[in-house]
Amino acid sequence: MAKRAETSAKSRRRPVQPRSHETSRAIRDAFVRLLDEKPFSEVTIREIVLVAGVGLGTFYEYFSSKDELARACVHLRTKDLLLALRRRRTALGSYDLATGVRAAITAQAEIYAQAPREWMQHFMLERHKSERSHYLEAYDSFLKEWQALLEGASDWPAGRSAAETALPVFTLLYGMFAHALIRGMPRAGFAVYRDELVRAALGCLAAMRSPQASAGAMEPGDPRRA
Repeated sequence: MAKRAETSAKSRRRPVQPRSHETSRAIRDAFVRLLDEKPFSEVTIREIVLVAGVGLGTFYEYFSSKDELARACVHLRTKDLLLALRRRRTALGSYDLATGVRAAITAQAEIYAQAPREWMQHFMLERHKSERSHYLEAYDSFLKEWQALLEGASDWPAGRSAAETALPVFTLLYGMFAHALIRGMPRAGFAVYRDELVRAALGCLAAMRSPQASAGAMEPGDPRRA
């Protein structure tokens, strides 16, 4: 027990070589597959290493506990999703708002549709195992990406920040995607759902950019000024 405690106290191995990345991914993938069969509380580390095809000692070289493994799964999937959005935006070159919004939503829908049940587990773990600071940091990163997407559109007003507009748009999409995945949306449903989300996001954008919304945002005494 003392030896295990000492090992756990040390920093975990960070995958550097391709083989290390493969081992770490095998452990994470095995964990997610098991979560599709039973609740988090019933999944054991011995089951994880058995499915992953690695030794028990190897698990503790990468993760100190099942909770740390869960947090790593959430962090890395979130990082991959954010990178995919950034790449899609960069690949667009010159674009208008409608094109940019559709491209971003399509990128997410395609990723979720590839492994919907794994992403369902991602959102469940995010709610129950992510630390608040990490959750907020990830949320802010997506907000900044959406802000960059909006401000990069050819028909976005020059010099105007999209920070306030990005918040409701991303919040809408995050909530609707998470809800659909947790409810168990099948792969075939994502194409139709994508189109619904594009319409909803563009409607939200139109409302936020309307003269009434702009005027309301600047009224004296508006709590958002504080």
